[in-house]
This record gives sequence, C-alpha cells and structure tokens, in this order.
Amino acid sequence: MAIDVGPYLTVPRIPHGYAQWLLMRDAQTYFRIQFLYFSIDAGLLKALRSPRTRDQLRTELGVTRPDLLDRALDLGVAVKELALKDGRYTLRGRRARTLALDDGDQLVAMIDELATYHASVYRDLASRMRGAPPGDYLDQHATVIARSSRVLEPFLARFVRTLMRDRGPIRLLEIGCGSGIYLREAAAANPAVTGIAVDIQPAVAEQARINLAQWGIGDRFTVAAGDIRHPPPEVAGDFDLITMHQNIYYFQESERTALFEGLRARLRPGGRYVLSSFMRGQTPAAIDFDIALRCTAGCAALPAVDDLVASLRASGFDHVEPSRLMPLEPRYGLIAR
Repeated sequence: MAIDVGPYLTVPRIPHGYAQWLLMRDAQTYFRIQFLYFSIDAGLLKALRSPRTRDQLRTELGVTRPDLLDRALDLGVAVKELALKDGRYTLRGRRARTLALDDGDQLVAMIDELATYHASVYRDLASRMRGAPPGDYLDQHATVIARSSRVLEPFLARFVRTLMRDRGPIRLLEIGCGSGIYLREAAAANPAVTGIAVDIQPAVAEQARINLAQWGIGDRFTVAAGDIRHPPPEVAGDFDLITMHQNIYYFQESERTALFEGLRARLRPGGRYVLSSFMRGQTPAAIDFDIALRCTAGCAALPAVDDLVASLRASGFDHVEPSRLMPLEPRYGLIAR
C-alpha cells in the first residue's frame, strides 16, 4: 500500500505548529499525573504489585464499568507506567513502581496534592485575582499536605541532627510537631534531649503520642494539642531550644513579631529559636507553593528570608543565622539567639 505523505506535508502549515507541538508534549505529563492519581485512588497500583489480567483487576477493584477500567489501563500503557504482556498487566514506570511501595506514601500524597489541592487553586485563580475569597482548603487537604511535606525529611532531619550535635541535656519545645519525626531525629542525635511538642490539630497530636511511644521515646516528650498563640498549660517553664518546621506561613505577617517575642521570652539564657521553611523564591516550585498559600484561607504568603531575619531581630534576637537546607530550592533554616 502506498504511503500517503499528505498528512506530513500538512504539518509545516499548521498555525502555531511548534507551540502546539510543545503543548501536546506537555500534556503527556498531565496525562501521566492524572493516571497516577486515578491508580492510587482506585487501588490499581497496589493490585499490580503482582501481574494481573483485566478480569482479575475487575474483580479485585470492584469494577462495574469495565470500559472505563480498560481505557485507563490503555492510558497507563500509553504513558509507559504499565506494561501488558501475555494478557497480564505489570508496573513498568519508575514512578508507578515507587508509588506502589509501602514506604512511598509521601510521593503518593504529592500526586494527590497536585491533582486536587493545586488543581483547584489554579482553576479558581483568575476569580480570586479579581477579588473572590480564598478557598477553605486546610480542613480538606491538611493531612495530604502534611504527608507530602515528608519529601523534605532527609534535608530537615540532617538540619535537626546538627542542632543536637555535641550538646548535653536540652529541653525542647517543638511547635507544630506533625508526626513527631523530627523529635525522633533529635532524640537519636542527643540521648539527653527531652521536652514538649504542640500541634494545633488534636488528632495529629494524638498520632504523634502514639508514634513517639512506638519509637520508644514517649517518656521523653509530652505532646499537647493547642495553639501556641494561646499556649496550653503543658507549655510551661523555660527551654533551651524552640523549633518550628514548615509552618511559619500559618501565622500572618502582622502577628509574627509578637509570636517571636513570646517565644524568645520562653528561652533560657543562651537558648535558640529555630525556624525552617520554604521561602519566597523564583523557582517554579516556590512560586507554585506561594500561589497556593495566597489562595488558602488561614495561610500567609511565603516569607522572604531577609524579611524573617529583620522580624526576628526586631523581636529582640541579636544574632540570626540563615542556612540553605536544600540544593536548587529556597528552603532555609534560621537559627536565632
């Protein structure tokens, strides 16, 4: 059969052809993200830890619309996240294989956050730019955001360990403890550290208590539910170290000086206040996160490093030392004395 070259000759005459090609190439990433989100939500990735036929997947996933499953599987093969051989599907792509692992939850949450929270932010961004109120995202997405933020753990864990290095007994106050993972890092680096952890979400505080007990350090830390702006009674006495990791943007800029002054008053002579955060920057990830925060009720914009340093100094800290925690991205730790 003769080859019809007409379609190929039409390509150079397509209006804005190169831009169209670029957008079509970009769309492949979008299709992959959406497929991965579906696969996580449906339980497909977990099911495909072992090869499965279409019929097996229909049964295991409780499918009543097999046509949709079939087309989704076809998409997975097309974006090279799945493979089909001898009638059985397997995980092919590095992304899909990693997301199917038991220890890949932070990456699972990252896909969830992009496909739900961030997608909603951009869908409504134009209306908010013209005055629509911010979205009430925190109640719906707070858990996912906390899980996805764990991708930073290796960098923050290293930072926490340096704070504990070559030091004796330390009384620590951690604000916004989340899972308690950084308390575990502190305890591993310094057997003499004890203290108090506070989280504004009661369920999160309870989970932190459970985690600390399972890690064998529950006797070294008290976990309280409460807002540091109105401290619970457990937050009493003076501390050698106060830490806040990845939560400064839950405090409005107008209230930070008072926050810092109150925390400084809780430090013993020579004590340190430590803050770590994504900061305002010009990388796509930093800008995207800043936009999401500005569109979320109860959140403030990402702070600039220099602005935080100035605010800390205005609060009475004589020495503020910023350090970069992550290559290529504006993630910083600030140590104030």
